[in-house]
Amino acid sequence: MKKASALLLSLVMVVVLLAGCSGNNNEPANSSTGPASSSPAASEPAAATESNVYPENGLPKDEKVTLKMGFWEAGAGRVWLDLAVKNFKEKYPNVTFDITSTPTLSTILEPKIAAGDDNDMFDLFIPNFTATGQLERLAAAGKLEPQDDLWERDLPGETSKKLRSVISDDAYDNSRSIGFTARMPVGGYTAGLFFDQKLFDEKGWNKSPGTWDEFVALLDQIKADGIIPITFPGVYAGYLTDYVFNVIQFNLAKANGTFDTYIKNFRNFDGPLLTTTENKEAWNRMYEFGKKGYFPSGVAALNHTQSQMQVLQHKAALVSTGDWVGNEMKDSTPEGFAWGFMAIPAVNDADQTIFVNAGVADVGFTIWKNKPDLNKKWAKEFILSLYDFEIQESLAAEAGTYPGRLDFGEDPARIAKLQPTQAAVMEYATKHKVEYISYRHNFNLTSPEHGQADKILSELITAVATGKKDPAPVLEEAEKLKQAAIDKDRPKQ
Repeated sequence: MKKASALLLSLVMVVVLLAGCSGNNNEPANSSTGPASSSPAASEPAAATESNVYPENGLPKDEKVTLKMGFWEAGAGRVWLDLAVKNFKEKYPNVTFDITSTPTLSTILEPKIAAGDDNDMFDLFIPNFTATGQLERLAAAGKLEPQDDLWERDLPGETSKKLRSVISDDAYDNSRSIGFTARMPVGGYTAGLFFDQKLFDEKGWNKSPGTWDEFVALLDQIKADGIIPITFPGVYAGYLTDYVFNVIQFNLAKANGTFDTYIKNFRNFDGPLLTTTENKEAWNRMYEFGKKGYFPSGVAALNHTQSQMQVLQHKAALVSTGDWVGNEMKDSTPEGFAWGFMAIPAVNDADQTIFVNAGVADVGFTIWKNKPDLNKKWAKEFILSLYDFEIQESLAAEAGTYPGRLDFGEDPARIAKLQPTQAAVMEYATKHKVEYISYRHNFNLTSPEHGQADKILSELITAVATGKKDPAPVLEEAEKLKQAAIDKDRPKQ
């Protein structure tokens, strides 16, 4: 248990993309917020006394506020959110919520932003966008409220401990990568290859290959048994690269002793990004797998739930996805099914470091800047309340999300509340030398060439995974576009 606790401390990281569930349950507003240019009484409470303000934050008890919230109801569900709202309203009865909860939040959020009506805009929302770089563009345009002041706030009910002290350095750096904190790292995820341990036991398949040759031998054995070795959602093809194959470049750099330089260059966009020897090798291995028929022939048409269902139905052995899969597929999971996890060991050294993709889960809120000050202050109080251990435990138990607090694992009882998929990742980490890594960069690319390169790469994935297209020429083309974007977007000294 101590070992599991120590492992959990490193699991909170940084970037994302996830699949959704469903739901929409708005709470009726009891009062209105008014426009951003509301009266001074709404933004600057006058003559506050100890009796009419909350001692922990100095906010007025007698001014009613309704916070408009946009919630992306993804694979983690919203049980944890309902608990957080309930607890917050009990503590602060003058605050109510008007919640729009949906798996397609972007279809509501983006038109609101385009309309430019600050009064109609959400006070706080999950930044779910279809356009690449939208969060960065909004930040640059001054549309998002900085949340940096929360770092030095006391944790809920813990006056001796600041929020910053329980957040990993990587998560902290990532949250401030756009120049300020626009979104707090409330929870995290890990991603890789998930499978049914029961099926692997029945077939005698290796559940924890420690070398590249062992991993390839496993896929050959699975294919020989008439089952698809690896599936992924071709509709969202980045599941295969982001969660599995893009990580191989870091494994290779670690193995050849160049990791420190490699990751520094990667974070700073120094030198090649896509055409490094390590990244080209990772794509070439995916191409070789495609030519061997390790992926489904009709993968381009599969969405995320369909690919995950292939594993539940034992049509495929491994699925590239995130640790939210257990929660997302719980209603379809057959009795006796037990999720397992593995990552790809890139070299033939049993003592190698195996990197696992990790990032921030979809539980962090941004705040719209052009709102009444009082609304923004209460929005920050709500975000801070999400670090209460009761909410963090709900994220672990109900949402299948790694809690954002590094000290979560100090209590074995809290570790026991992790869902089986997260527990499977921890079990894998006890058998290998695992490091968790994100694709965080020290500045963001927003130029059109960046989007063009990503579009080319996205279209390349299924062609490579079906063995139809050599990735090398496309990587060269995309590299030129990326470098053009880097030249334009690199911060001026």
